[in-house]
Amino acid sequence: MTAGNGDQTTEKLITNLTPELRLQVRSASAQRGLNISEATTQALELWYRTEDAPPVEAKDAKSWGTWVPAGGVARFSDECDRRALTKVQGIAQALTLWIHSEAPPVSSAQSKILRRMLVAIQKGGVGKTFLAGGLAQALAELGLRVLLVDYDPQGHLTRRLGQEMIALDSGGSLLEHMLGKATRHLRRSIVSLPQARFGDRLHLLPACNDAFLFDAVMATMRAGREESLARALEPVERDYDVVILDGPPSLGLAMDIAMTYVQRRPGELADRSGILMPVWADRPSFEAYDLFNAQRRQLMTLTRVQVDELGFVINAYDSRRGASVQVHREGWEERSAPGVLAVFPDLKEQRDAQDQSIPLLEWEPDCSLSMGLRSLAKELAA
Repeated sequence: MTAGNGDQTTEKLITNLTPELRLQVRSASAQRGLNISEATTQALELWYRTEDAPPVEAKDAKSWGTWVPAGGVARFSDECDRRALTKVQGIAQALTLWIHSEAPPVSSAQSKILRRMLVAIQKGGVGKTFLAGGLAQALAELGLRVLLVDYDPQGHLTRRLGQEMIALDSGGSLLEHMLGKATRHLRRSIVSLPQARFGDRLHLLPACNDAFLFDAVMATMRAGREESLARALEPVERDYDVVILDGPPSLGLAMDIAMTYVQRRPGELADRSGILMPVWADRPSFEAYDLFNAQRRQLMTLTRVQVDELGFVINAYDSRRGASVQVHREGWEERSAPGVLAVFPDLKEQRDAQDQSIPLLEWEPDCSLSMGLRSLAKELAA
């Protein structure tokens, strides 16, 4: 996972890490108020000073990378050679040592920072709505207060959760609030999902059909367009720990504004807010990501904001579809920064829950998809 930005003072260290150790590192770094890159740098320094570091189980390690100070990659490689260790074993030893070392007190200020996540990619049908809704459900189960925003004018998320869309000209749609034309408080448009398992912690801001005019209307806005979503949601943000946007179906102004909303705020650690990208194990997904990433990079250059990529989620994976599917999966997994956080198979439980307009974790709480979403939520909440 990306833990910082590459510049002349840093370089990317790429190796493999087990999913379990990746989660432990993320959790420990958050508890100590560090980015992943800072944690890795500390871990390596500790390892260099520890000649008798014990071996660590590294079976099923997947591609992983982060940024280290310039010269750090060569130093790490040389030390692995000196100790006759693979890089996979070396980084596993270093991070494990660091995780079990004495930790400073948890930063209470850092733990209170609202996390903002956008689920999006430039390709339809890859499971954006499934991932946004499922992740929100799993985070609410963990005890976090979650606001799920249906930012897609098609309103699939709203209907799949059994809720009604906001009426046109109601004075309470998200677009009306972004334009400064709302006539009622945004909180009146938000609904709480009724299932007991979410404990009144999972709230939804439904879609409205006026969002089909989003780009055309926002293009006429003379000032404050980039901050319009943040301005609209600000009155209710204090009620939540996480805000998740189900991204729009195309690139354009709506996506620019959504990306701006999930930018890294001053004092916020890397990879706590940002973009989660659902993909398929196929070539069109790679092409879509390239377009999507080009827009993100251009936005960051023009507006001088930092928008982090939280990672990829491979949806609807089925190895029986041919060798090319496995090749494309490996292609995603080789992209170490950001990495693949989860692989979800194509199972009927997802479709059945959608057809019944019932949240997946309520419809089939013990299916493999539900369990996978819970694991993903634990990692992103760390």
